[in-house]
Amino acid sequence: MGITAQIVMFLGFFFSLYGLMHLYICKKILSQTNFPGAVNIYIVIFLALMVVSPVLCRVCATRRVGGVTYIITLISFLWMGFVYYLFLINAAVDLINMSGKLTRLVTSGAYPFLIVPKDFSTFVVTLFMTACICTYAYFEALKIGVTRVTIQTPKLPKDVDELVIAQISDLHLGVLVGKRRLEKVTRILKEIKPDIIFSTGDLVDANVNILRDLAEKLRNINPRLGKYAVTGNHEFFAGIEQSVLFTRDSGFVLLRNERITLNGLLNIVGLDDPMARTFKSVVGEKPSGLLARNDPNLFTILLYHQPRNFRENAHLLPIDLQLSGHTHKGQLFPFNLVTHLFFPLQGGFFNIGGKMLYISRGTGTWGPPLRFLSPPEIVVIKLKNEAPAVSSSREAFSPAA
Repeated sequence: MGITAQIVMFLGFFFSLYGLMHLYICKKILSQTNFPGAVNIYIVIFLALMVVSPVLCRVCATRRVGGVTYIITLISFLWMGFVYYLFLINAAVDLINMSGKLTRLVTSGAYPFLIVPKDFSTFVVTLFMTACICTYAYFEALKIGVTRVTIQTPKLPKDVDELVIAQISDLHLGVLVGKRRLEKVTRILKEIKPDIIFSTGDLVDANVNILRDLAEKLRNINPRLGKYAVTGNHEFFAGIEQSVLFTRDSGFVLLRNERITLNGLLNIVGLDDPMARTFKSVVGEKPSGLLARNDPNLFTILLYHQPRNFRENAHLLPIDLQLSGHTHKGQLFPFNLVTHLFFPLQGGFFNIGGKMLYISRGTGTWGPPLRFLSPPEIVVIKLKNEAPAVSSSREAFSPAA
């Protein structure tokens, strides 16, 4: 199946699902309120516009409509998060009512309190609950935490006590994630003072044309052992040629199915996101060849955007640590229950048969600028020259953000 057909299928599925959510909410509003007919017409028009608003955002971004693009995109994606939770809460109410009716039927009318009334007061309560969740999620998305992991390994050279690695992932620089978020990220990185920085994909979103001024901010972060990156799926959505130029202009060495031995300290292997095959943009060597040529006496790190099949393939991988992202750990709970179907390992540190994996929850946001029970993070991994062991912790970044 060609890339065009895949995109059409995805868009068809997304807008069908998104449209049905709005249809459901529209029915709830009209049935639980007593607004005048003219007001109801405006509500229907507004909901219809919100269904297609993601397309309007994309058109505006393509035409570089500056501040207008930001406002339209902010409203569109805040609404996306809002309608998601409004849908879930109302669906939960309907589920409670169905369960209550079944219970009353079985118990011959007992437990009448199990039925939630379908009236204006219920509608107001669901709106209030949704607003509270989204407000919390907005501020949670702004607070970037620092997760610290310590790995003890005998594979560092004898004269090296420790190496400090910082991982950023899924920053999604674009219309909504821009200068302010990047300034916060660079400030944290300067505080951490890592020896090396890794970006494990989705550094950019589908709006590369508006990112020119942001490359310099990343370029000003210069750890002593350099910065290395791999592609994520959004680098291909944004246009791989432009994404590659931006990543390199930001000071990263982009590894596209490539390996390096870094100053006799580490083996670093970077693999392209699987989307490279879909976009027919495969470059470099096959992964098996790259991994086979590593020095087994050095600590080997694999950078790979998607944490696919790690549990199944851990015993086959000639690596010590894989760094990934992509999942956002669902970003908006309980969406993590959906992502779990595709990525059973979707956030945090895992040690499987001596092969280690860290999956970042992401440093930015995609879609709604919200995070609920999945805060953003920068991961700091300290490799210590000792007998093998591992510990981890998470801390909030204390300077004003």
